[in-house]
Amino acid sequence: MKRARAKLSKIGVIGVPYNTGSKGLGLDKGAEALRKAGIVDELKRLDSEVTDFGNIKVTLPPTDTSNPKLLNPKQVEALCKSLADKIQNITTSGYLPFIIGGEDSTLMGIIEGLRRNLGPQIGMVYMDAHGDFNTPETTPSGIIGGMDVAITTGRGAKELVEMFGLSPLLPEENVVLYGVRDLDELEEIALTNSRVHVYTREKIKEQGAEQTAKDVLSYLESKCEHLYVHVDLDVLDESVVSAHGLPVPDGLTKIEFQNTLKVLAKSPKLRGIAVMVFDAAKDPHGREAKKVVKLVIDALNA
Repeated sequence: MKRARAKLSKIGVIGVPYNTGSKGLGLDKGAEALRKAGIVDELKRLDSEVTDFGNIKVTLPPTDTSNPKLLNPKQVEALCKSLADKIQNITTSGYLPFIIGGEDSTLMGIIEGLRRNLGPQIGMVYMDAHGDFNTPETTPSGIIGGMDVAITTGRGAKELVEMFGLSPLLPEENVVLYGVRDLDELEEIALTNSRVHVYTREKIKEQGAEQTAKDVLSYLESKCEHLYVHVDLDVLDESVVSAHGLPVPDGLTKIEFQNTLKVLAKSPKLRGIAVMVFDAAKDPHGREAKKVVKLVIDALNA
C-alpha cells in the first residue's frame, strides 16, 4: 500500500454550507456541489474508511455590515465555534477531517478544532492566490475571509482573535502561504514584517512545484508535530478550474497543484485537509465540481 493511502486510512468529511460575506454567490452550495460530484465515493478509492459527517448546522446571527472594515463578525464567530466542535468530535474518533465548501473565514474554527486534540504544534500550508493577512486597519473590503490568516496568528479584531480564549491559535512561523500572487499593498508590508513564510507564484515557477512543496514540508516538519493543508481553489489557474470565488490570473497548473498536494499528503504528520471556496453558482452543470474532485483524488492517490 502506498504511503499516501496509509496516512489517509480514516477520513471524516465535513461540509460548510455557509457564506458570511465573501464574494461569490454560490459558496454556500460548494459542499453540496462537491458531494454531488462524488467526492465521498472517490475518497474511498484511497483504500480509506470514509464517513460523511454531513454539514455543520448553526443558526447564524443577523447580517451585520455596520462596520465596513469588519463585516459580519458575529456570524463568523458562530460559524467557527460550530465547526471547531465538529472537528474536535471527529478527530476524537480517530478521523482525519476533510472539510469541503464554504469560505476561508472558517479557518479559525478548523485550527481550534484540531488544536483541542492535537495541541498547539500545528503547521499550516495555506494554498491561496491571496494572503488573507489583512486586518480592519488594512482591509480594502472588510471581508473577514481576507483576514483569517492574520486572525489565526493573533492579528486583527480582538473579538475574533480571542474568540476561543487564547491567542494566537498558530504562531506566525508555523504558517506557510503557497501560490500567492495577489496581495494588497498594506497586506504585503505586514507579511514582509511577519514571520510567515511566503512562497509566491513566481517562486514556485522558478523552483518547481514538487521541490517547493518538499522544501515547505521539510521546514514545517522540523518545527511542528502536525500538518494541516488548506486549499482555496483560487490558487488554481482558471484554465484548470474556473468556479472560484475570486479568480486571479496565472494560477497553479494542474500538474503543479497535484505535485504539491501529492508531496504534502504523504507526510506522516498530516492531520487535516480543506478544499474551500468553490462557487457553485459558476457551475450550473456540475462540470467544474467534477474537475475539482478528480484533481484532488488523483493527487492523493498518486
